[in-house]
Amino acid sequence: MKEIKDMTHEEIRNYLAKRAKEREVLYQKGATEEEKREAELEAYSDRRVGYCLSEAYYEDLTKDHLHNLSYEERLAKAEELNGCKFKDAKPCKDRFAPRDDFSGVSYPSQCDGRVVSVPRSPGLWSIRLHGLVLGPIIGICLLGVSMTDDSMPAWHSWLGLFLLTAFPLIMYKIGNAIRIVDAIEFNRHTGLVRTPYTLFRKPFYIPIEDLEYVVGPEVKNMRGSASMQTGYLSCRKYPEHYWFGNRIGIAGGGDTHDWSQKNRFMDITQPVNRYYYKAMEYTFKKNRNAHGNGPFPEVMKKYFDADDYQINRMEVW
Repeated sequence: MKEIKDMTHEEIRNYLAKRAKEREVLYQKGATEEEKREAELEAYSDRRVGYCLSEAYYEDLTKDHLHNLSYEERLAKAEELNGCKFKDAKPCKDRFAPRDDFSGVSYPSQCDGRVVSVPRSPGLWSIRLHGLVLGPIIGICLLGVSMTDDSMPAWHSWLGLFLLTAFPLIMYKIGNAIRIVDAIEFNRHTGLVRTPYTLFRKPFYIPIEDLEYVVGPEVKNMRGSASMQTGYLSCRKYPEHYWFGNRIGIAGGGDTHDWSQKNRFMDITQPVNRYYYKAMEYTFKKNRNAHGNGPFPEVMKKYFDADDYQINRMEVW
């Protein structure tokens, strides 16, 4: 059998169609979960080969939506948005992580190709998480007591049923609606990072060059079966009219690999790295932006196949 590189376009199309039929037969026979995962990866790869056969795959699209501003110009833009000048922060005693450490593998944050959204920690998401866990537990307890003790008032049963059914859905919806409050926004199209809300401070804008990442200790549970990396962003400067804490916590801690990928994402001299492709395809399929509070950015839709919800271009800008 010929290798793909030696086939004509027509032969490649026939070969891909044959593989698609083989996957259909596999599903009909009742494939295992492992076989399904392999088939999905194969289908994803085949679709990409199919895109390569199209001239649109190599089309050089306009990059007018990118900022094309120097650091000094972006700093001035951030000051304009903040309504005041920047001043230098006190030197951080902790060691900063490198910006070019791409040696690790980790799950990327939410991304739509224009923005990478990272939740802060501690944040409102933690309150939602506790509500999603504790609400159903309390609901089960109330229902159990109500069914075994006739002296309990009827509203206990209704409250237990509410906590077990409607409450998690309400908390989930509220959590999605307020996700923007907790979000640290890395905006590739403006070249600026927007910090999240806190109890005493509204968000402000800052160039990524004035942010540093500090890796904290790894927190493990008592049995050692799970762990969570800690870490935070440290500002080299901050708006002079803003109250400022010395760090911005990151949910899940992040790692040096993630931090390096965010710096690469903000570099408009190169296309978006494939590290974020799956996250971008997920948000495109859901028709949601990276924050989950609005539709997918219109300017990024030209990089996706509307039927397969997959990136169909060689480069994404």
